[in-house]
Order: sequence, then C-alpha cells, then structure tokens
Amino acid sequence: MNNIPIQKREFRLLQFLTFAVFAGRAYQHIFWDIPIRTLMWDEGLLGGVVERWTDMSWQEYVTSMEMDAWLQNIAMGLGWFCLLCAVLVWLFNANRRWMGWILRAGGVYLILLFLLYWKEKFHSAGMFIEHTLQWGTPFMLVWAVLYPYNTNRFRFWLKVAIALTFIGHGLYAFGYYPVPGNFTDMMVMTFGMSDAMALFWLKVAGVLDFIAAAALFIPRLVKPALIYCIIWGFITAFARIVANFSFDMPVDSLYQWWHETFFRLPHGGIPLLVYWLLKDRFAERRETIRKAH
Repeated sequence: MNNIPIQKREFRLLQFLTFAVFAGRAYQHIFWDIPIRTLMWDEGLLGGVVERWTDMSWQEYVTSMEMDAWLQNIAMGLGWFCLLCAVLVWLFNANRRWMGWILRAGGVYLILLFLLYWKEKFHSAGMFIEHTLQWGTPFMLVWAVLYPYNTNRFRFWLKVAIALTFIGHGLYAFGYYPVPGNFTDMMVMTFGMSDAMALFWLKVAGVLDFIAAAALFIPRLVKPALIYCIIWGFITAFARIVANFSFDMPVDSLYQWWHETFFRLPHGGIPLLVYWLLKDRFAERRETIRKAH
C-alpha cells in the first residue's frame, strides 16, 4: 500500500480536522482566554526579571491593569494567527509550499500553548499528551500535501498521536490524576447517571483507552480499536455542547461551548481517517477469512 495515493475523501477530512483545531483555538483566543498568565505571573521564574528590568515591584506587576491588557492583546494576536492558519488550511497545496511553513509554525505554537496547560496543571504529563492529536494534526496535513501517499510510516505516526491522546485521556478518566470535575459533570448531564456511576464508567473508559492505545499496533485488533476511538473520541468532543446546552439560552450555550467541541474533533476524526486509510487491508483480511472457510 505504500504507493497508493491518499484519496480525496481522506485528504478533505484531514483538512477539515486541521481547520477545526485552528478555528476553535482562534475563537478561544479572541473571545475567551488562554493560560498565558500561568507563565507571565510565575514569580519564581520572572520575579527577578521584572524587578530588575522594570520600575515595578512584583505586586505592582501582577495587579497592573495595563499589564493585564497587554497580555490580553498578546492572546488576541495569537488568536488572529490561528485564524490565519485556519484559512491557509484550505489554500495550501504543493505549489504553495511556503504556506506549509506557516502551518508548521501554527503547530509549534499549539505545542507551546499545551505546554502552558501542562504548567497550569502542575506539570502532569497526561495533560500534554492528551492534546497530541490537536497539535499533531497540522504537521500531518503538511506531510499529506507534500508527500500524498498512504504509507505505513504515515499511518504509524497517526496511530502514535491517537494512542498518546487516548492514554492522556485515560490517565484522567481512570483516576491516575484527580478526575476533573467537568468529566463527571459531562457524564451526568449527557447520560443522566449519578456521580458514583459516572466515576465508575469513567474508570471503565480509562481502561478501554489504554487497551485501545495498545491495540492500534496489533494488526488483528486495530479495527475494533479504531472503532472504539472513533466513537469515544466524538462522544467526548460533542459532550462539551450536549452537557452544557440550555434550551432556554441556546445561542449563549453555543457561544460558550461550540469551540470546545470543534478543536476536539480530531479525537474522533483522526481515528476515522486511519480507518479509511486501512479500509483496503480490512477488505483483504475479510476476503482471506472467507476463503479460509
């Protein structure tokens, strides 16, 4: 299969998922917030710098309205950069290779953004690797444009990104890290279960996440593993809207939560992409089994 080109349907899906990440993050930056203060208000890291190079004390620095406005402007500027990347996703092709460097820069920025989340969550590795599909998707799109073949290597790295994301999610769902309150709330609101039952099923989901991550690399198990990742990935993405949607205030609900779903679409979409990339192998295996019987 190494000489088979990536099909149009598969490429369009990868384009859309990359667009979803950048568009969702752009909206977050411009209309909401990012954890930039986790870095910029770290006294242990920047306290000496601020007091040495400015005429402000640390207390003046962290309470300054001007400084806060400056940080908000930085976040908004980064949001416009993400929006530019979202637009370039649809314009980038092999004849516009220079756009690939901007999308790569967008991917590097997403890595830095998730490092901020990692710092905010007390340097828990699970927080960073849970976002692998989001920051990895732009790099995979550039790869698919410049080398548009359905190769073992391309599929392998897609599966690595899927596995890391589901391991990261599983570490929280299983309880290795404290289970986030919003995880429980989404289970309660989406499925109508009690808190205790939600925690139980989150543990089950965490175990399944670990099993699926390993099964992605076992030929006989990759198909059910991908199906699980597709279903659970989309459920966890759309749960952000479903669990927080109010029929009394539908517009406000979507305003607050659509982007949380949008930039998580790769969690189910990239497993779907790999499933499509492997569909010929699944067909070959079915035919082999049929002949054997």
